[in-house]
Amino acid sequence: MIALWDLGNVVVQWNPDKILQMTNLPAERTKLLRSHLFESELWLDLDRGITDEKAVAAEIVASTELRESELFDCFDIVRQSLIDFPQSVGLIREMHKTNIPLYVLSNMSLANAQFLRSRSYFDLFTGIVISAEEKLIKPDAELFKRVLQRYDLSPKDVVFIDDSLPNIEAAISLGIHGVHFKGTDQCYARVRSYFSDLT
Repeated sequence: MIALWDLGNVVVQWNPDKILQMTNLPAERTKLLRSHLFESELWLDLDRGITDEKAVAAEIVASTELRESELFDCFDIVRQSLIDFPQSVGLIREMHKTNIPLYVLSNMSLANAQFLRSRSYFDLFTGIVISAEEKLIKPDAELFKRVLQRYDLSPKDVVFIDDSLPNIEAAISLGIHGVHFKGTDQCYARVRSYFSDLT
């Protein structure tokens, strides 16, 4: 079996509420950040790789009272907030030691993906597919098909681990095994259950 990992909220923390708290901005400004950045199509466009942080900041500054410096500070805080989940990283390392093939499929901007690639466990992945580099985002079935075709993977051999139910449903529709990840011991146990080599 093959492990296909999502990143945000599975391998690394992804918590917009915490990010907004870390900005230390007044409530009315964090509300603007939430609605015009994290809950907007602009954030998805970053994940699609069709824009960049500079362009997003300029568009938000033009339509709100937010300052460019506040947007760029927020982008930096996003990266600071991408803290590893030790249990997930530990499982990835354990899988690698038992020769389980490891891959990544994640919705993420170019800047954030580049930031994470310096982490040592990224060397353990045979293949890494990032939405912004492909100009496609999950749950688009074409992105899953691209992973399967690029690495010559059979869906029935792949276990996809993701925190988004629509993404899991898209994977399952293609014959991929799916684990809807919620960070619980039960979720880790379910992942392990697919791999007989894990103790």
